[in-house]
Amino acid sequence: MTTSTGRAWRGGLAAALKAAAGTMAFCVWVAAGLSPIGPAAAADPVEVKFATISNTSDEYALGVTWSTLLDKTRSGITMEVVAHGGTPKLLRGVVDKDWDIGIIASPHLLYARDGLFMFKGRAEDGKYYDDVRVLLTLESGVAHYLTRAGSGIRTLADLRDKSIAVGTPGGFSGTVNLALLAAHGLDPAKGQVKAQYLEYSTAMDELRNGMIDAVYLWGGLPQGAVASAALQSDLAYVGLDPVAMDSWRKTFPAADYYDLVTLAPERISAAYDGHLKPEAPVVSWTTRMQIIVHRDMPDDVAYRLVKTLWENIDEVRHASRELSIMSLDEAVRSASGIIHPGAKRFYVEAGVMKP
Repeated sequence: MTTSTGRAWRGGLAAALKAAAGTMAFCVWVAAGLSPIGPAAAADPVEVKFATISNTSDEYALGVTWSTLLDKTRSGITMEVVAHGGTPKLLRGVVDKDWDIGIIASPHLLYARDGLFMFKGRAEDGKYYDDVRVLLTLESGVAHYLTRAGSGIRTLADLRDKSIAVGTPGGFSGTVNLALLAAHGLDPAKGQVKAQYLEYSTAMDELRNGMIDAVYLWGGLPQGAVASAALQSDLAYVGLDPVAMDSWRKTFPAADYYDLVTLAPERISAAYDGHLKPEAPVVSWTTRMQIIVHRDMPDDVAYRLVKTLWENIDEVRHASRELSIMSLDEAVRSASGIIHPGAKRFYVEAGVMKP
């Protein structure tokens, strides 16, 4: 028979044991360097959606790895990665809060604010984009110009009275390449060069069949379509004239956000397993992509996002060849937007930015 005194004693013992267990758990958390009160212990994690161009893009691979790291490190954030199309759409989706994270090329954000090129004639006021903030920037690929080996075409200037695929239909690369051709003294409107808009696969087929003299493609190194074509045909890279590029920079909007890159022959040869062997360095260009969010994203969320990413960057680098060169030292290089305060807090702590 249990007396009231016995029940009270047992109740007190249970409460004491429960309190002791809580104290022990707290000590374990502290010993591990964790906080049971922080976001890792939150019952309802913050949910964010990362919208990328396609599920085959490097940014998508980044998002998938990032999402895994956020779960693995008990960050208190869960990330859904989706593919939603072109960067103008991704930009507007961030502004309209259709998703939390998007991507846009550094110069393209400036074009949006100024109503230029693919943003020309849109109804949005330039201030519509003032709510965009940047978490980080990353290398997005490089421009590849190819011709058939032995064609005698070494730079864009050698394309006089010849033909080139300048980009895919509806893409922005054609606009850049027409301006680059002009800087090399070639104007398609005057018949000095024939510029065509072709899908990459069609362009490479026509190059191999001798129906076109040169092609432009965008991508990492190696570039997939080039790697495939190089197995079947002898190809050669076409470079840019640095002097012509200087001229182009003086007139093309936001040209400072386009970087010249020099690809060493050894790097190209290694990328294509010796199927492409340039005799000299190849000058080309690139531009960085920005991972963007709305200014309303809480500072602590932005901080945890970038902190988790950069403190586990070795795992991210294994996700794709392009991501393998990500560097904290270049985390905000060529950013054309305002760095989010939460992200900036981490970069100041890491010594990448000044307070």
